[in-house]
Order: sequence, then structure tokens, then C-alpha cells
Amino acid sequence: MTILFLLCLISVSSFSQSEKETNIGLSTSVKVQKNLNRFFNLDIEEEVRLINNDKGFDRSVTSIGLDYALFDKRLKLGAYYAFIYLYNNDHFFEPRQRYYLNLSYMHPVDRFTFSWRGRFQGTYRDENIGEYKINPKYITKNKVEVKYAVWGRPWKPYISSDLSTDLNNPKGNYLTRIRYQGGTAWRINRTDYLDFFIRYDQYMEGNEPNVWSLGIGFEKKL
Repeated sequence: MTILFLLCLISVSSFSQSEKETNIGLSTSVKVQKNLNRFFNLDIEEEVRLINNDKGFDRSVTSIGLDYALFDKRLKLGAYYAFIYLYNNDHFFEPRQRYYLNLSYMHPVDRFTFSWRGRFQGTYRDENIGEYKINPKYITKNKVEVKYAVWGRPWKPYISSDLSTDLNNPKGNYLTRIRYQGGTAWRINRTDYLDFFIRYDQYMEGNEPNVWSLGIGFEKKL
């Protein structure tokens, strides 16, 4: 039911921007999470995205970060670094460096879990590849998610929406992208999890094409 609701939202959004180009993509990821103690978690993740361009490759993202949890892990502070290697809009392969800070909060209500994550993000782009009017580029992200634990079953379906807003754009700071996602987490055992999802990225400016993606992720907790 939750995935159906998400798809209805996406259909309305997609219809309203039917004149824009839409791409199709695939996202795969592997994540390892290590509990260092009661408060600190270490996360390492590798993600590869494919898309229907002339190369079939969109980007790879290698990230590492540390989370600090409070109040029975309901509130978390996180600091992360990511190395990005992508095929850009000018048809060049380009490395990028990204740093971001997270603040997140989750609140369980019966079998539902409501969560919010705020993010401040800075991306540094390679001036040897191209000239950028904004470098580094700073944005904020606000993500809300609802997850449901199915009684007696290993899966947890969810829906989420993630809003990205420019912070240092000379033309003005405004909403640039909305990401809708629906899927389900699947518990294989006490340490291994899978995530299956459908994602829709709606870009609010320029000629940046919107993107539908299918995704699968694997997570291991040590």
C-alpha cells in the first residue's frame, strides 16, 4: 500500500513535467556498518549507478563516515566524506570530493517509524575538467521517511521524500531537486539486510533530465 501511494505521487509529478526528458537508471550498493561502542558507528559504502547515456555509466560513490547516537539511538549526528567519479553533462569522466554533516531523528509509533534527516553538503569539482561558476557547491537536504514493520515478516516497506536546496547559487537559493523513493528493507539474518526500491529524481531547474531508477542494496552490520 505504501509503495502504491508513492507511485501515485510520482505519477502526478511526472505528468506535470511530461515535457522534460526522462532517463532510466539502476543503482546498486554495498554497505558495512560497525558499532565501535554504545555511541559511535562507522559506515563504509560503495555505490554504482548506471543510466541510459552513451556510456551506460552514471557514477560511483565511495563514502566513509562516523555517526554519534544519543537518546537510545533516536538522535544521530554524522560526519562523512565521499569520493565521486562520474560521467558529467559535458561527456567527461570527472572526480569530485564531497563532505557532509548529518542530523537525524527517528520516532517509533507502534509498527511505524517516522524519521527526518537534515544534511549540509559541500561538493568540490575539478576545475581541470571544466570551469564552474559555483565551486564548491553547497546545498542542504531535508529527508522525511515513514517505515512500517510487518508483524512476523522480515521486511519493512517504506516511502521517503528528499528535498535539495542550493545555498550559494548566485541566481538565488531555491529548491533544485525532489527525490521520491519507495521500497522495502529485507532482513536476511541478524547481520545481513537487503533493500529493494524504486526512485524518482525530479529536477526543478534547467535541462537536467528527471530520472527513474531501480535499486538494490546490501548492508552488513558487524
